[in-house]
Amino acid sequence: MLRFIEPHVPFGKISLSHVVSVATRALSSSPAAKTVQMSHFEPNAYINYERIDCNLSLVRKSLQRPLTLSEKILYGHLDSPEAQEIVRGESYLRLRPDRVAMQDATAQMAMLQFISSGLPKVAVPSTIHCDHLIEAQVGAEKDLAKAKDINQEVYNFLSTASSKYGVGFWRPGSGIIHQILLEN
Repeated sequence: MLRFIEPHVPFGKISLSHVVSVATRALSSSPAAKTVQMSHFEPNAYINYERIDCNLSLVRKSLQRPLTLSEKILYGHLDSPEAQEIVRGESYLRLRPDRVAMQDATAQMAMLQFISSGLPKVAVPSTIHCDHLIEAQVGAEKDLAKAKDINQEVYNFLSTASSKYGVGFWRPGSGIIHQILLEN
């Protein structure tokens, strides 16, 4: 398989860094890498891999050390990495997330705060997933019915606010937020 990627390199001369270099070139030069949809529900929202890569290059140069996976995720979304002071456990980071996903228990306060901002619509793709207020006690159908009854006012508020401000709304019983995000 490696011979197929780089047929001119003798088999014994292939190193891990060579494979990573080939893979990086292939991914960064691929037009698809620059136009990956956020999800099939948001056909015009794309992940900006070029910006993420640029941010990480600036941060690596500044910190002069390898980054953890968590750091790559966070620092890849810095608003202005060239001006950002980065001190672990101390710095407040100015971030530009690609998307916001909220669960029903905390989305109530998040939506109230958003409404108080006076903005007419969310700036990035956002979704609310109603799964955390459902308690597993008896069985799926009865637990869902009980949650819908007990939390009807919460679900109505979240549904209405989502509709008004351009936030996707996943009703109770639609699935678990973590799985839905991965699948979509």
